[in-house]
Amino acid sequence: MSTPEVLHTTAPTVPHRCLSHAIRYAWLAGTALACLLCAPLPALAASSQDELRPLDNLVEERRFPDAYALAQTLLNDWEGEPEFDFLYGTAALESGHANEAVFAFERLVRGYPAEPRFKLELARALFEQNNLGAARELFESVLATGPSINVQNNIHAFLDAIADRERAVQPRLDWYLSTAVGNDSNINSATELGVISTPIGDVELNPNGQSLEDSFVELGGGMAYVKPLSKTTAFNANASYSRRDNIDTHAFDLDVLAGTASYTQQVRDLRLSYGVRAQHVALAGDPFQNSASLILGAQRSAGNGWNQYATVAYTGVRYATGQVANANLRDVDQWLGSAALTRTTGRFNHGISAYYGNESARHALGRNNAQRFYGAALSEQVALHPQHLGYARISLHRSENRAPAPIFNRVREDTIFSASLGWLWRINGPLTLSTDLTYTDNDSNLALFSYDRLKFQSGLRYQF
Repeated sequence: MSTPEVLHTTAPTVPHRCLSHAIRYAWLAGTALACLLCAPLPALAASSQDELRPLDNLVEERRFPDAYALAQTLLNDWEGEPEFDFLYGTAALESGHANEAVFAFERLVRGYPAEPRFKLELARALFEQNNLGAARELFESVLATGPSINVQNNIHAFLDAIADRERAVQPRLDWYLSTAVGNDSNINSATELGVISTPIGDVELNPNGQSLEDSFVELGGGMAYVKPLSKTTAFNANASYSRRDNIDTHAFDLDVLAGTASYTQQVRDLRLSYGVRAQHVALAGDPFQNSASLILGAQRSAGNGWNQYATVAYTGVRYATGQVANANLRDVDQWLGSAALTRTTGRFNHGISAYYGNESARHALGRNNAQRFYGAALSEQVALHPQHLGYARISLHRSENRAPAPIFNRVREDTIFSASLGWLWRINGPLTLSTDLTYTDNDSNLALFSYDRLKFQSGLRYQF
């Protein structure tokens, strides 16, 4: 929340031009809550008015960085004088030097403990310093004296801003539960062919090696935890679990457990994140695949509705050997880089993304399982109604394995096209209904790996 602006009122009358101007100019700029109260200040020698007039003029002209620079040159001679401290504190605060403003206004409050406007300026400086407890105490102490309505309104605005900031640094824990039903025309991502040609002759595929259609039920849940560490840093943790049970063919039932933890920080206009991710996949109840990732990310809002994202990730993928001999020949280490742009215009949100990945096999005999791959995607969202969101997405993925496939003696190359249509309906605050239809076509130079797939699902998600 931005700092509340000061309401205009009649400027106070004080005995000296320098002081009255300093207060009036800060007040006219909408920045000095203290000027809404009136009280006399101790007199300075007449000569001080001439010596401080250049600083006074800069404050009057709202040239606060210049005023701060000039005040620095006068600090040794004038520090502790009330007129100077007020001008110096105002210039420091308005030019982004809240710490020095606190020192200046603290001197004024110590010298004039009954002067409410000095307390208010100190409170505002403490607010900018994010010393919220001390700022609240000063604001409330002035409020208890029964100031004018304008001052009360501004103090309440600051107290509301303090409450917002305090809520923003409170940890937050969200949970969700989800369920879905659907149908998948190819639950095992396999070819429809019954016979394939190889260099050693035609091979007839076992029916279990061909595409299988089935309906399914999914259940899932997860949590998201955010712990702000400061105004610009936070700790984030997420965990999720999902289970997909096919109605007829349980050999391809899936359990997926995943978790991430990251540290985020705001550096100017960049939001940086440093995270780790782990995932466990079980197939038909047996361990199938484990992966662990290190992830670096950056997000930037570029103005005009544009948002920019970039991610670099290193992932180790390991396959369980309990059920399939030599499954560890599929183990790879993967580098992945991605970038995305999104923009919101009216009811529409447009997105474009691209990525490139490179894998290396953990075992020399498994080099044919490692890939170089790249792809791109376009997405579109439209707010059909405050409670309804429609979306569409198309993507193209290209991969090339790093060594010839056994039996075929050829390097596998795949091109995957995917298109999705979906709809989200926020039934009420925590409950959302989603419906999604996705078509996938994998065109491979090795017929065994070519397939089509059409998946439809609809489900509910409850956030609490």
